[in-house]
Amino acid sequence: MDLLEAMHRRHAVRAYTDEPIDTPTCDDLRALIGRLETEGGIEMRLVTDEPDAFGNALLHYGMFRNVRNYVAIATDQTKDWERRCGYWGAHVLLRAVQLGLDTCWVGLSFSKHQAARHAAFDADDKVRFAIAVGHGVTHGKPSRSKTYGQVASVEGGIAVPTWFERGVEAALLAPSALNQQRFMFRLEADGRTVAADPGIGPYTRTDLGIAQYFFEVGAGGAPFVWR
Repeated sequence: MDLLEAMHRRHAVRAYTDEPIDTPTCDDLRALIGRLETEGGIEMRLVTDEPDAFGNALLHYGMFRNVRNYVAIATDQTKDWERRCGYWGAHVLLRAVQLGLDTCWVGLSFSKHQAARHAAFDADDKVRFAIAVGHGVTHGKPSRSKTYGQVASVEGGIAVPTWFERGVEAALLAPSALNQQRFMFRLEADGRTVAADPGIGPYTRTDLGIAQYFFEVGAGGAPFVWR
């Protein structure tokens, strides 16, 4: 399964079976996390067979069931931490899907204290998000999405390159808090600079980071630059 296929297959899954994640899959994810932490300046840990972080029903009002495996994401408050959590976490999210797992990006509905304890992060790092991973009871279903025209624009009347259209279409497949998709992508008049705006609202900077990675995958290695 390539990354484009993984993006189309990925849906938010909140109920999981008892089937464990096998050792080769865990090893693959941990190896990727080790590489990304250095590059992204964030901390991530794959935590397995751990029921505490998602075990308090008061936190999630029945939204999650039997989540025992997750990737905890932590940072300090250095510049751009919100977007970086989304961007680098999205790499792990899609890799988990490639490996045959179901996933859900989680911002609030888990115990960050328990996740920090089990992940054994440094004292300076605060848990921000988790990615639930495992074998879903179902594989989920597509969420309602905005259209290309609602999140994309082009300056100067230039012809829209295919890579930009494909990038935006891929970004629309990304998870977004409350399914808000408030990000905007604008192709500038030089035909290669893409301005990315998170919009206003909760978690919008993190949503943008996730969407930017999805955009890059959809753009297929096109020689564009972010602004």
